[in-house]
Amino acid sequence: MSRRFPAPAPETPAEAAYKRDRALLRALYTCQPVLFDGKQHFLHSMSPQVLGGGVSTIIYLMGDATPRQPNEITFLEIAE
Repeated sequence: MSRRFPAPAPETPAEAAYKRDRALLRALYTCQPVLFDGKQHFLHSMSPQVLGGGVSTIIYLMGDATPRQPNEITFLEIAE
């Protein structure tokens, strides 16, 4: 006899943003390179802001004073 487990609930936008911010923070603290516009960069800083009922994060790259949104940053595939 097999048990059926309910499918996990789909990820909410807030949960997805939280996971992305955790990955960005890990890249910042461990000096892992990230990709922006197809080029490799390092993160300089990230700052969260409370806007309305949510949190918005601004990213700064090394050597670039332009604020970036987290969805503009992609992560390199690192073999473990």
